[in-house]
Amino acid sequence: MEKIVTLLLTTLCIIVFLSVSGCTDKSSIQNNDKTNDDNATKQLIEDKDAQIKKLEEKNEELKNTLQSIETDFNYAKEEADYYNQLIDDLINEYSDAQLKDLAKELWDYELEVNGSPVPKDGIIEVKKNTIKVSVVQRQPPYVVLPKDIFTQGKISGNYNEHLIKFNPSPTKTYGTDGTIVTGTHHQFVDVEKGAIISFSITGELRKRLGLDTSEVTIKKR
Repeated sequence: MEKIVTLLLTTLCIIVFLSVSGCTDKSSIQNNDKTNDDNATKQLIEDKDAQIKKLEEKNEELKNTLQSIETDFNYAKEEADYYNQLIDDLINEYSDAQLKDLAKELWDYELEVNGSPVPKDGIIEVKKNTIKVSVVQRQPPYVVLPKDIFTQGKISGNYNEHLIKFNPSPTKTYGTDGTIVTGTHHQFVDVEKGAIISFSITGELRKRLGLDTSEVTIKKR
């Protein structure tokens, strides 16, 4: 009987110990989970704070950049207004003829064969089988004269119509167009050795180009 009582007491002690141990382990796990959750929340808050700080710094940089651009723009506008007034005061004393001569200086014309300027005597030799004759009109990026005066500086009519009497006729003709530079290009393909291409330019364009002749001759070597 005493053995049975001892066995029962021992079993009861084991059960109580296991129960307490289980509760302790469960409590420890719950505490660990809570600590992990707290750490994750803390890290998330820190990450968000860092992102907000970075965005605030970026916003401040953009505000400073915008302010700098506005300052530069206002300065440039004031400078432009000053020079416009200065130009107006200067050309006030000019005659119509002087104004037109001034406007002409602002328009540039070029005549090229395969990218090379046509010489003053109008004679040029080329090696390539494809020959491109280009007439180009160039104007300044900024107009400093009143528009009605500025446009008087252009060559009369369409600049590309100042090339005439092509012999033979070009294989194809096409244009290129930009903000300040436009061009018309006459292309001849499969030109044989010894062939001669000729054309004329108007006296007005000749003067603009500074050529000694109105006749241009291209010789294929």
